[in-house]
Amino acid sequence: MATIAFADRTSDYDGRSLETRPLGGTETSVIYLAEALARRGQEVTCLTHCREPIVHRGVAWASLAAGMRGPCDLLIAVQHPELLASVPQARRRAAWLVWPPHNIGRRGNLLRMWWHRPLPIFVSDYQVGIYAPWLPGRAQGLVIPFGLPDSVRGRAARANPPPPHAIFASNPVRNLSWLIDLWSRQILPRVPDAELHVYGLRDYDYRFGDDWEETRARYGRFLPDNCPPETLRSLKPHPPGRKEALWEAMRASRVMLYGGHRAEAYCLSVAEAQALGVPAVVRPIAVLPERVRHGETGFVAASDEIFARHAADLLTDDDLWRRQHEAALTLQQGWSWDEMAAAFESRVIAPLLA
Repeated sequence: MATIAFADRTSDYDGRSLETRPLGGTETSVIYLAEALARRGQEVTCLTHCREPIVHRGVAWASLAAGMRGPCDLLIAVQHPELLASVPQARRRAAWLVWPPHNIGRRGNLLRMWWHRPLPIFVSDYQVGIYAPWLPGRAQGLVIPFGLPDSVRGRAARANPPPPHAIFASNPVRNLSWLIDLWSRQILPRVPDAELHVYGLRDYDYRFGDDWEETRARYGRFLPDNCPPETLRSLKPHPPGRKEALWEAMRASRVMLYGGHRAEAYCLSVAEAQALGVPAVVRPIAVLPERVRHGETGFVAASDEIFARHAADLLTDDDLWRRQHEAALTLQQGWSWDEMAAAFESRVIAPLLA
């Protein structure tokens, strides 16, 4: 058994937060991996901006300000090099890079990386490709993809295609406005009865039952100028909810549409949708070509016109949808978090502590 500490400054969360409020991919991944390692017999502590010390599902949670008493065998700093000093008596250190590593090369962070010499752990090949060769640890760095929750894996094929409903399930600043504009101009005219269900608006207020027209003042910056009434009618915003509800909404959708963003290092929402059997149309931005098998489980579209055409095809062509739905269920299941934790033990923990 090893004593492992995670350090993450993303938000004020702990292990209970996964069950009580929407979380981003970073917080979710820390919780899942920490709990999986604890189930496998490791002694795990997570240092975050949580409000009180607790033990939940075998994982101890404490605040970064309070720190961890005594040493640990392995400190895992989540993305930010300044967190490498969170446990001064750590025997070994790793940097778990869950975002693109652009911040690593800044002067202060670079000095911290050279001082602590952590093992870089990436979640995608895309990250390795943009990790500068002169940064510390590049040659030793490992790629260990995220796991996926058991609830999204191993589903049976749907008996019938869903209605022509598309889903967006990411942070709205990640090109939701681009998608709605393309939806209005090129997708909806091809499929007039289609709907675009929008999830991920967790930073905005809701009154249940409102439509886009009634509440556009709250998030009108995501809508194109002079948005046509038919577009407003086709857009279906949803309040934030638990992960299980989002997964069921994905499963009920015909296609996931996501234009991508340079900040994506893994894109859990597309990975989860694919594991659920939902074809996806994405652009060749950042890591997205790794998440979708072009022509098999969705499409990686090189232009707006191609994106719109593939989206319309998946919304209307039952045979195409069926092929890609079943291919996603076969090819895109990924690892469970327990499998990912096993890889983490064998590739990270055991060699570092040998």
